[in-house]
Amino acid sequence: MEFAQFHSFEPRSVDSVTADLRRAVRAAHLRRRVDLGVVVAGPWRPADLWMGGIERLVWSVGLESRGGPILSDAGEAELGHAGLARRHAPIHPVEALAIRSGEGLVVVHSDAAHLAYVAVYRQRRLAWSLMLQDRVRLVRCDGQVVQVAEPPRFVPEGDRAGVLLAGLHQWLREPITVDDTERLTLADTLGQITGDLEPSWIVRDGSWADPPGEPGVARASG
Repeated sequence: MEFAQFHSFEPRSVDSVTADLRRAVRAAHLRRRVDLGVVVAGPWRPADLWMGGIERLVWSVGLESRGGPILSDAGEAELGHAGLARRHAPIHPVEALAIRSGEGLVVVHSDAAHLAYVAVYRQRRLAWSLMLQDRVRLVRCDGQVVQVAEPPRFVPEGDRAGVLLAGLHQWLREPITVDDTERLTLADTLGQITGDLEPSWIVRDGSWADPPGEPGVARASG
């Protein structure tokens, strides 16, 4: 399961997401022959998916790339200068949405890279982040101090599913209850929120599409 998402309590649209990304990423910093698609799902409620989840409405953005990473080395460096590099985590354009929004949850998950990364933003600042990669690299940030363990002696969250769950708890500020099966399939549950929809391809062959494609918008269901 591979996905990159941004979850927020504020309404989102493909047009608003595209505008934010175009402000954050210059055309010259897009990698050649790569497409970038956007999906917006919502509103949905955590209570629809998990026991004890809150009733508050959530909008979720998913980014999908074809042809490899969307950012060139220069593009990654520019986003890194915006404050992302110090987290010692992969730099992904989905996090630019959180920086511009000021609040929300970033989730990047990759089975191929054996990686789970979550970050919570509040009041336009990184409040907390956690990354586990291949069970040999654990990176924590409390918004100020970054701690890197290679390899970690102990991972309280246990595994990548535990990292995703910790991210949800930090963002929602309330624990959600999952049984063993729900925990095992947590990545699939999150991925399906945006993964079952057809993306709007806003970057084609390394260039911003103008105008963007038809929005892929739907309501997540439990």
